[in-house]
Amino acid sequence: MYLARFFRAGVVLAGLLASHNLSAQPAPGQQLKEVQVESNAFTLADPIPSWVDPTPLPEVTKPQPIVIRLMETQFLVGPTPVTYVRRAMAINDAASLTAAGRFSISFAPEYERVQLHWVRIQRAQEQLDRTRTSNIRFLQREQGLENGVYSGHVTASILIDDLRVGDTLDIAYSTSGDNPVFGGKYLGLSLWDQSLPTLRRRVVMNHPVGRPIQWRMVGDRASPALVPSESVRDGMRRLDFSQEGLSEIVGEAQTAPDFFGYRFLQFSEFASWSEVASWAATLFDAKPAIGEDLRTAVNRIRSLGSDQERVTSALEFVQSQIRYFSVSLGESSHRPASPDEVLRRRYGDCKDKSFLLVTLLRELGIESNPVLLQIGRREGIDKTLPSPQLFDHAIVRAVVDGQVYFLDPTRLGQRGLLNRMGQAHSGAQVLVVGQGTTELTSIPNTGSDLVEDEIAERITLAKFGDEGQLELKRVLSGLTAEQIRVVFELSSRDRILRTFGDVMERRYPGAAMVGEPTIADDPVNNTLTIGATYKVPKLATERDGNWLFYFRPDNFVDVMTTSSSANRTTPMRIAGYPFHGKYNLEITFPENVSDFVDPRAQTVENKYFSATISESFRGNIAKRSMDLTTLRASVEPDKYAAYADDVRAFNKAVGGLIFVSKLAIKSADQSNQSSFTKRLQDLSEQTLKKATETIDGGKLTGADLADAYCIRGQSFAELDRYDEAIQDTSAAVRLAPSSFGPLICRGEIHFRTGQFDKSIADYSKAIPLGGTAAGTFRGRGVSRLLAGRIEEAVADLTRASELADKESRVYCDIWLVIAYARLGKPAPADLLKRATMEQRGEWPRAALAMVAGAMTPDDVIKSVDDKKGDDRQMALAEGYFYIGEHYLSAGDKKTAQTYFNKTRELGVIMYIEHIAAGLELARMKGEDSAATATSAPRQATP
Repeated sequence: MYLARFFRAGVVLAGLLASHNLSAQPAPGQQLKEVQVESNAFTLADPIPSWVDPTPLPEVTKPQPIVIRLMETQFLVGPTPVTYVRRAMAINDAASLTAAGRFSISFAPEYERVQLHWVRIQRAQEQLDRTRTSNIRFLQREQGLENGVYSGHVTASILIDDLRVGDTLDIAYSTSGDNPVFGGKYLGLSLWDQSLPTLRRRVVMNHPVGRPIQWRMVGDRASPALVPSESVRDGMRRLDFSQEGLSEIVGEAQTAPDFFGYRFLQFSEFASWSEVASWAATLFDAKPAIGEDLRTAVNRIRSLGSDQERVTSALEFVQSQIRYFSVSLGESSHRPASPDEVLRRRYGDCKDKSFLLVTLLRELGIESNPVLLQIGRREGIDKTLPSPQLFDHAIVRAVVDGQVYFLDPTRLGQRGLLNRMGQAHSGAQVLVVGQGTTELTSIPNTGSDLVEDEIAERITLAKFGDEGQLELKRVLSGLTAEQIRVVFELSSRDRILRTFGDVMERRYPGAAMVGEPTIADDPVNNTLTIGATYKVPKLATERDGNWLFYFRPDNFVDVMTTSSSANRTTPMRIAGYPFHGKYNLEITFPENVSDFVDPRAQTVENKYFSATISESFRGNIAKRSMDLTTLRASVEPDKYAAYADDVRAFNKAVGGLIFVSKLAIKSADQSNQSSFTKRLQDLSEQTLKKATETIDGGKLTGADLADAYCIRGQSFAELDRYDEAIQDTSAAVRLAPSSFGPLICRGEIHFRTGQFDKSIADYSKAIPLGGTAAGTFRGRGVSRLLAGRIEEAVADLTRASELADKESRVYCDIWLVIAYARLGKPAPADLLKRATMEQRGEWPRAALAMVAGAMTPDDVIKSVDDKKGDDRQMALAEGYFYIGEHYLSAGDKKTAQTYFNKTRELGVIMYIEHIAAGLELARMKGEDSAATATSAPRQATP
């Protein structure tokens, strides 16, 4: 029943999951066996009851392949309730004969009796009786041994012979009796909408005036209100519901389970949820006898040190020591067996196990109650009448140290801290069984802060075309950890090894696991950590001198799917809800690779999911990180198109590909002779050349041409050809005057040249045009900072920090701390807290900690010692600049100049730190010159 959740654990575990059902609660079986029933349990050719009001068959005016001419249900409420059903179906298509010629009636022989009044075929003017000649078999699901369920329900399978195209098959039967567990309270339900066109649908309710019966039409599709005709005769009230010309209801794939797609008429004698809860309490609140075995278990658990430990121990005992098996005959469909009996036989179903757990907890002095719910449904119970009809599962509510926990004793693999346990019924509407319950309540949704599934993949490729190494680490928490823990317990060592080997081989043909996987289980905190190492041939693929590396976040597979049709009429289920997962990839390419993509991120966010994809490429190390959280269980039909666009945007951002341009691969000569700066300049020259060819080609216009001018302008600036850079970016602004992109582009060029007022003006014009990303505010904030407009800089950099993704925010925060220092004010507490939280984390967190006063310049330099090649040079270029700002804030201008010069000497020409270091040196030189001029001795006036 929880398999949809299991498969989210990813393809790494799919082979194991395929062979195990991880819940003790069974999945429906499909195998049937033939059984015998008592002769009076199912009788033939009995006349219809006298109280039934027969309905004439409507004529078929527009033949369709198959059409229901009449579907009627009539109820009689009395000491022995009766339900009369008649269905007449016209078959006008040969392909429909097979399905139409088989009819099933399900009943419980222990307390129900079926009278098959007739099976008739109307053929032209003839009426052929097939009541006694039809083949009737009584079948029962063989799931008692396989899945642990025996309900006692029997299906009468009726096979009608000699059915022809043009015939109308007319079947009528009555079912009498009710389950005694409901104590004589009446419950009824009849599906109104049908999956076939229906000429007339009719439901009649007959009940004594002295027994009020509530009714409600339940359904989520927009449809006209249905008002019954009402009459009273001889102390009986009749409600007559009727509708003609019902269109067929076509089911839609991936419809949310909370959506009532087919209307149904519900009848209930329960007046309130309080009445339902009180009825259920009579089943569970009997004072059970406490036998010796049960008393021994209670005493053992009581000896533990805290209520937290006692509840955990009691839950584990019921989950692991009482196997799931359901015998739901008669009243036992809802009435639990006594705890002593369940413990003696060591099996029980959800209600039996829940009653046992409640009994244990109450004996321990811990507040607890049984809870009723419908598996798989989070919402919608409140749309129905108060009734036990829709509940099909029982769990337990327990209060421990003032905290409420919902515990499912039919699950397996739950141990440790209660607040770390997974919740399979997150968000479900439930009914707490007890005399004080007055309404439904909901199980709290699983918090999105818990990362249930996190993958880290570290890949090393020493030489293109050669074998690479992939190290996998996967950390599972919460419900996912519990499910996989049970899988491992049920799987053989050989099967685990084979599964781990096969899964990576499917992604990378020829991949082979090195050694054995590691599995570290922490049941107390409910985490499971899996590690494995693989050798992968041909890890990267060559194409025209470029190299491509493909990856896939296995834990994100099928979390968010889209519909086959964009025009939905029902809410679409988000398969992965609830889910919070992360994927981190780091690949070290050969040492002759030198590329640079500053840390950047894209966030795709709506009310259904939130995803952030970050990437960077420094030297020969590429990184991708992804964080995905689903926020809603389903998408409304009118919001689906926008949702699908966002899913496509997310998939595009994930990409699944890291591209290494041949321009980023150094030749042997370049590796030995060329400087890093020279390679950057060569790349700028190549970009400039390509952009010029594109512009001169004359194929681009408008915004596309403006983008080309921006790209070329940036290349000119990186080569210190500032006049041409300004010309190109100004041309871009003229081509796309209402676009923010060219303005930001020109603002960056003005900043490079120290024209801060012009830079600020361009950024300011870009913002109302839609340039509201963090980078825009950061760009304007840094310009304002170096222009001496410090308070305005603080405001901009604060806004940039608020808007930025996790990685970009670190850089924004560094500039913000610097701005506060220049303002002469302490940085806010929350900013300082961020600065120190992860100071030993990924670069440039050490630099942020330093400017905030939590680390020293030496610590910053040491933090990049483990980096190599171009990656180290780029990190040092940033680090030296921030150290310079640190000393500048401390009033040590001479040391600041030294570090600014160090940044410039490294020549990372596209970095803002390289540019800002030059601007700071120029400003400081100007200040020194002005100071020298001011302090020079004046010549005496004659």
